[in-house]
Amino acid sequence: MFASLTLVRAHRILAAGLAVFILGHLATHLTAVAGPQMHKQVLGATQGLYRNPFVEPVLIAALLTQIVIGSRLLARRWGEADKGFWGWAQLLSGGYLIAFILIHSSAALSTRHVFGMDTDFYWAAATVNLAPFKYGFFPYYALGVISVFTHLAAAVRFGWGERAGWAPPALIALGVAVATVILASLGGALYPIDLPPANAAYFEKFGF
Repeated sequence: MFASLTLVRAHRILAAGLAVFILGHLATHLTAVAGPQMHKQVLGATQGLYRNPFVEPVLIAALLTQIVIGSRLLARRWGEADKGFWGWAQLLSGGYLIAFILIHSSAALSTRHVFGMDTDFYWAAATVNLAPFKYGFFPYYALGVISVFTHLAAAVRFGWGERAGWAPPALIALGVAVATVILASLGGALYPIDLPPANAAYFEKFGF
C-alpha cells in the first residue's frame, strides 16, 4: 500500500511539472492558426527554454521516469475489476500517452541529431500533408492531444469526485477542439502549405 501511494504521489508531482511543458507545447502549436512564420517564431522562442544542455536532459529523464511510473500504475488499474468510465478513460489515455511520448520524442531527437533536420513547423506539417503518412499521422496526433486532456480530465474526476461537475467532460471537449485546430493548421485546411524541398527529401529516405 505504501509503495502504491508513493508511486501515485511521484506520478502527480512529475505530472504537474510536465504539464507545464506539454500544455505550453500545445499552445505553441495553436499559434499555427496565424501561419507558419508565426508558429516558427513562437516555437523558436520556446525551444530556447528547454532545448539546451541543462534543461533538455532533465526533461528527458522526467519523461522516462513518468513512463516507468505510469506503466506501473497502468498495470494496477488494469487489474481492477470494476474500472467504470473514468477508470477506462484514465487507463486508455495513459497507455496511449506512454506510446506517443516514446515515439514522438525518439522521432524528434533522431531527426535533429541523426538526420540534422530541425523539428519545426514543416517537419510536423509534412507528416499530415504527404501521402501515405498523413493517413496514419492525422489520427496519431489527434489521439495524442485528446489523450492529454482525457488523462487530465480523469485526474480531476478522481481527485474531486462528483464535485468536479462538468469539468472533466469539458476538458475532453477542449482536447478535441485543440486537436482540430492544430491539425487544421498543419494539414493545410486554413492556408496552403508549400513544403520546403528538404522536408520532402527527408521523407523520401523512407521510400515515399
